[in-house]
Amino acid sequence: MSILEELNGILPDGAEVTPEDTWEMLRRRITILNERAWEGRNRWPDVEHWLANFDGRSGIDVDTERLHALFLLSQFLYVGSIETRVLLQSVFRDLFMAPLIQEVRASLGGTRDAALIVPAVELALQRTRFLGVGNPSESGVHLLYYFRQENGLSKAQFMDATAMFARSYLPDGTTVPTLGNPDIDRYVFIDDVCGSARTAISYSKNALANLLELKPDAKLYYLAMFALQDGLDRVRTESVFGERCAAVFELDETYRCLSPTSRYLHAAPPHINGDQLRMMVRTYGALLWPKHPCGFNDAQLLLGFHHNTPDNTLPVIWREDGAGVSWFPAFRRYAKL
Repeated sequence: MSILEELNGILPDGAEVTPEDTWEMLRRRITILNERAWEGRNRWPDVEHWLANFDGRSGIDVDTERLHALFLLSQFLYVGSIETRVLLQSVFRDLFMAPLIQEVRASLGGTRDAALIVPAVELALQRTRFLGVGNPSESGVHLLYYFRQENGLSKAQFMDATAMFARSYLPDGTTVPTLGNPDIDRYVFIDDVCGSARTAISYSKNALANLLELKPDAKLYYLAMFALQDGLDRVRTESVFGERCAAVFELDETYRCLSPTSRYLHAAPPHINGDQLRMMVRTYGALLWPKHPCGFNDAQLLLGFHHNTPDNTLPVIWREDGAGVSWFPAFRRYAKL
């Protein structure tokens, strides 16, 4: 039996499906996900501990709350270490190298002659540096280690953001900002997920604006494994990256799990009610993170990674003891301090 067949669960044929049947199907699905996809992060006792958070405070019966919570957890998309490495291969191959080769070919008059294309691409790579988004402790920088390994790149092709700049001394002893390496033409920023685009835009308005003042013809890229479509649109229109931004997976409105077009609710099993799910998530979310009860900027995602869970995901999934409320997370988030 394949994992897809197992995940479908078994519901009685020709019989009315009870809440208990739905519960058992979801329990089996989560058990299989934990074994096959979640790297053992949520064994059933841990799931039960998480479900105990839901105690009827939304005004919905406790058993109904927990059934809906179980459904929510069963839809969680976990990107493990193996999947992360595959995605980083795609970031390099599909989002960076393929467009670069096309650019090089165009600069050579559209030639298909490998003897001309290969050295020109190699030169472009020598003049490229890959960077993480954020400071060295954040996830964008953390991914660079795997990005280098999976794509066979040299350590010399990577740069810390602070190394983009240097200072030169004038004869009077004062200093002026200069480029850390004037020969670099391309700066490629790697990220795990683009949600609200806040980080990319902030970076753009500060360090990268200064970079372009020193090198107006520098080519800047923002490449992510996942991105909300509206977030990526904001990067394109409100940052210096412009059209040089992309994601392996662009998540449309259907990935907002509480939206009217939610892909999760569209195929929900019996006894899962969209209105009850929304009420439950928003009630507990407001207790855990009053400003963003459905994830940062109302992203409503059900997404997490081996290395962390983004704050765009529902707080009921990742929050710990938020706003004075005791809470056990299903997938922990390591917050920025």
